[in-house]
Amino acid sequence: MNHFNKAVVGDIIRAFDFKPMAGRDDAFVEGIVEQTNCYEPGYNCFKITVTADKFQKYETKAKKENRVGRIVFVPHQVSFMEYDGRILNLSKE
Repeated sequence: MNHFNKAVVGDIIRAFDFKPMAGRDDAFVEGIVEQTNCYEPGYNCFKITVTADKFQKYETKAKKENRVGRIVFVPHQVSFMEYDGRILNLSKE
C-alpha cells in the first residue's frame, strides 16, 4: 500500500505513529503538507509542518517535548505494520 495520492500541497494530514487499537491511546501528528514527493534516504515521503501532536496527550502549542511547529517526514509506505488508514487527509473529511 502506498499513500502517495492521499494529499496535495496545502492539505492537512494525520499520520499515525502506531495503528489505533482498543486499550491504547492513539499516537499521531497532524500537519500541513509542504511537499508531496520528498525523498529521504531510503524512502519517499510527505514533508509536513506539524500543527498538532498526540502521543500521551493532544498538544497544539510548540514545546520542546512535542513536534508542533517542526518539520517531519511521513513515509508514503512503511515496510512494517502498514495499513490503509495510517495516513488520513483531514482536508477531505
